[in-house]
Amino acid sequence: MEESEIEPIWWLPTFGFFLFLALQFWMFAAPDAIFEDPGVGRHLRTAEVILETGVVPRTDPLSFTHGGEPWFDFEWGFETTIGELYRVGGLALICAFCFGIFGATILGVYRMLLQSGFSLSVVVIYTGVAFLTLHLHFAVRPLLFTYLFMALVVEVWNRRNHPLKRDWILLPIIFAAWANLHAGWLAALVFLCLAMSGRLLDRLTEQVDGDEAPLIPWIGLTLLCALATCLNPWGWTLHHHVVLLATTYKSFALWDEFLPPNFSTPTMSALTILFIVFVVFLTRARKNAPRWRWEALLPVLFFLFEGLKTQRHVLLLVIIAAVPVSRDLEVLLHGTWMPWLRGRLSDFQAQQRFSRIDAGLALVTVLVSAAFFVRTPIGQDIQVGKSVTPQLMTFLRDHPDRFHRPLTTTWNAGPLLWNMRPDFRVSVDDRGDFYGDKTIFAFVDLGKGVAGSNPKPAWRDTLDQGNYDSAIIDPYLPLNQLLHLQPDWHEVYRDDHAVVYWKDR
Repeated sequence: MEESEIEPIWWLPTFGFFLFLALQFWMFAAPDAIFEDPGVGRHLRTAEVILETGVVPRTDPLSFTHGGEPWFDFEWGFETTIGELYRVGGLALICAFCFGIFGATILGVYRMLLQSGFSLSVVVIYTGVAFLTLHLHFAVRPLLFTYLFMALVVEVWNRRNHPLKRDWILLPIIFAAWANLHAGWLAALVFLCLAMSGRLLDRLTEQVDGDEAPLIPWIGLTLLCALATCLNPWGWTLHHHVVLLATTYKSFALWDEFLPPNFSTPTMSALTILFIVFVVFLTRARKNAPRWRWEALLPVLFFLFEGLKTQRHVLLLVIIAAVPVSRDLEVLLHGTWMPWLRGRLSDFQAQQRFSRIDAGLALVTVLVSAAFFVRTPIGQDIQVGKSVTPQLMTFLRDHPDRFHRPLTTTWNAGPLLWNMRPDFRVSVDDRGDFYGDKTIFAFVDLGKGVAGSNPKPAWRDTLDQGNYDSAIIDPYLPLNQLLHLQPDWHEVYRDDHAVVYWKDR
């Protein structure tokens, strides 16, 4: 049966919607998981500061080591959003919102592949890979918006040769919001520039003509989106800061998400790269292998290169490579097996493409599940950060005069800022771009019990220079053994996640 003969059923939800629905049920099973990232507490505390003061912070309000110093809080839009959600429905409503954003991203990838005409098996397999990859960094963080908006930008590029009229309105609005949510808009502009450069190569090599692959409309739309990112509290200055953020800070390599994928004991990011490379190279052995145009090849190669250096970028790669890799996967899975079943699946797939109700159903699902979730006990018992236990918080609150200048770590600072608010301040947190490489490396060396390559006396000098009155550190750090040897430092509390020390007054 030809697709043109299929009777449209616009009210039929796609299989992707049921994936979205499954994610909403997942929220009821493990809501705490997305609050474990150490940056979550810092975002929540900054959200309260913004709502209390009514202004975007221009100086650091969170640490006592750098308090009052200039700070680019380019994620203030995300923090304001979750702050307002917290006012209305607490952590449970924030949880429901983030699950909705994550689910919308997965649904967006599914529908992009669905509308590209791939078979149901290809759409489901690649969407599954995208889900397993994207969920690696699924947390209450502004990265959620970057993955959602990147999926939308890639879908717009792959959907039509020319931008639609609504794209000229929708995309600039998205980029303007994106510039106040997260720095990922730079990756989207890089994708568009690489895709247009590849399209130019395609035209120069006469693989396509100007009518099939226009450039002028896309150049105009990309410039308009770039201009829209200036709608932020810092204007063009933000662009300079974001470029430095993406290219210069070496201390980011200390965080797991910025490490290269581990291929020796493969992580999901490594498996995703292997999957993409395997599909592409295996397809090249087929006579009917589709030819990759430069407009698809250049962005995939660039983000593959970035993904091999930093596993966080693999999450962008899996979105950007969705259509060309699925085209190759279609060739690999093509066959003549079970023609009756293949025919029925083809008919079902054709009906799926006519569906226009997924977005509406997803919105209703989020609203209903959120309204129910905020009233459940599990939604009211969400804990921010597993490194800060209720017993530790009780101990800290019982001795407020002993923690004016605590030595903290990047792992526990965020949860401490949130759980001990409003007056608690930290020595350092996860804002590597704010503190800078020198400070971050100094704190790492301090935790190891050294200062650079120097032995113990220099380590003691580093500790004394901070003028700390206490320390709340991770149990595995070598600093614990050294503090036990110091007569003016005393262990006063310990659990599986933290050890607390006081310094003699």
